[in-house]
Amino acid sequence: MIKFLAGVFRGVHFMLGITAPPPGENERNFVLAWLGVILFFVVFVALLFYFIPHLYVKSQ
Repeated sequence: MIKFLAGVFRGVHFMLGITAPPPGENERNFVLAWLGVILFFVVFVALLFYFIPHLYVKSQ
């Protein structure tokens, strides 16, 4: 699974023009860093959708 995800994330790096570590070197850290970024983004969007309606509630 780590090798598959590393290949997918290397493809994303290639499309964006960002350098990535060579294949076979630190693949676990590379994949965990990407998963951390994705998790952070998902949590941020969830919190954003939670707090946006509270900004427009009329106070009484």
